Amino acid sequence: MNQDLARLKDDVDDIEQSLYELHLRMHDMTARNLWHGSTLGERMAGLVISELDQEVMALYRRAAELHKYITSF
Repeated sequence: MNQDLARLKDDVDDIEQSLYELHLRMHDMTARNLWHGSTLGERMAGLVISELDQEVMALYRRAAELHKYITSF
């Protein structure tokens, strides 16, 4: 594997890890607000956070797919 490809793989690995950590944080926020929120505003915020988390997970899956392509070289 050449140096540029190795650097790209490391970058994608970092992005993948960051997206997963963001997902975990957003999942906790969803639980606190949507499921355990006492006000309508908290529950609505939890709903929005949950939708954003779904988008983060879609990006995570795309990063994993990119990682697969990079490692196949």
